[in-house]
Amino acid sequence: MRTDPLPPLYEEPEKSGWHLPLLVAAVLGLLMLAVIFWLGRPASQPTVPPAPVHLPPLDQEGRAYAEKIEIAGLALSRWQNFLGQDVTYLDATLTNHGDRTLRAVELTIEFRDVLNQVVLRETLRPIGVPAGAPTARSTPPLPPGETRDFRASFDSLPKDWNRSPPTVRVSALLLH
Repeated sequence: MRTDPLPPLYEEPEKSGWHLPLLVAAVLGLLMLAVIFWLGRPASQPTVPPAPVHLPPLDQEGRAYAEKIEIAGLALSRWQNFLGQDVTYLDATLTNHGDRTLRAVELTIEFRDVLNQVVLRETLRPIGVPAGAPTARSTPPLPPGETRDFRASFDSLPKDWNRSPPTVRVSALLLH
């Protein structure tokens, strides 16, 4: 009696060559990402020492240069924060019309009442925030001919404020 051999329980699948192309594609993809990140990184900026915590008062040269700094586009807006408190914002632009780089600029913002008396005076440094200041925003120097937007926020304004935009003037600066 002759019996036919039983078929095998498991057959080896034919070897396919998909592993090698997948591995090559993955390595090439990682290499391309590394090149993109390498080429896309910002060029190293010349290091500028941080601005001092206290700027010196305006001297004669500073007062003359302050006339070349334009503060324009003053706009007030109000927003309610998540605690239900009103916050007033002052948005404006600062333009350096001079021939030197502004390393730091301090502005004095004054709100007035109906008798034109100052009811609130705040200072703001939109350029040259000193190292260690409680802000996460870096403010690089402002070269000649360039403009930068800035924003000041006020948690509360005096009730006798006349509702007019405040006066903003340069009160200190540091030239480079």
